[in-house]
Amino acid sequence: MLSLDSSRGFTLVELLVTMSILAVLLALGVPAMGTYLQNSKLASATSSLYSAVQTARTEAIRRNVQTQFVLTDTPVSTADVANALAPAVAGRNWVVRAASGGGGFIAAIDTKAGAEGEASVAAPAIQVLGAATPPAVFDGTIAFNGFGATFNGAAYTIDISNPTAGLCATAGGTIRCRRITVSPGGQIAACDPAAPVGDSRAC
Repeated sequence: MLSLDSSRGFTLVELLVTMSILAVLLALGVPAMGTYLQNSKLASATSSLYSAVQTARTEAIRRNVQTQFVLTDTPVSTADVANALAPAVAGRNWVVRAASGGGGFIAAIDTKAGAEGEASVAAPAIQVLGAATPPAVFDGTIAFNGFGATFNGAAYTIDISNPTAGLCATAGGTIRCRRITVSPGGQIAACDPAAPVGDSRAC
């Protein structure tokens, strides 16, 4: 009887076809994966900022003193950063500080450098930009009183974007930029400006 050889391998043509299909799948998948990673980075930065603003409000109620969330470009390693910092509308770092009884601020309650987790400090990916409802002017500071409301009765927004990755979805791009809102009463929310009306993520 004749026995068939069961160890037959792949032909060159089969290997070339398989490699071509893999190359096409990778070419289609890499851009989508890149967008996903950039959106994840935005979500992480938004979560960090949201927690910081929430901490400022919680500490204001707990201590019954004015407590501030401050965007700044002053390095968080600066000595007595709570008093030495300079607020900035688009600051890379943030500090939560509480007023002291004798004027000025006590040691910073919480701080974070914006470059943490990024490969480059000189060309940061994530950018923030704050604003306040008129007549209030946003200088980088959101202050809360002992009741948890904003100290000056203004509403605030902080927009988080990633210009190095591309345009926000609201401008026709693929990046899902985020926004943090603070109402005059102190309610804090994180939202997606590109989400449709009725979506739980919408602003």
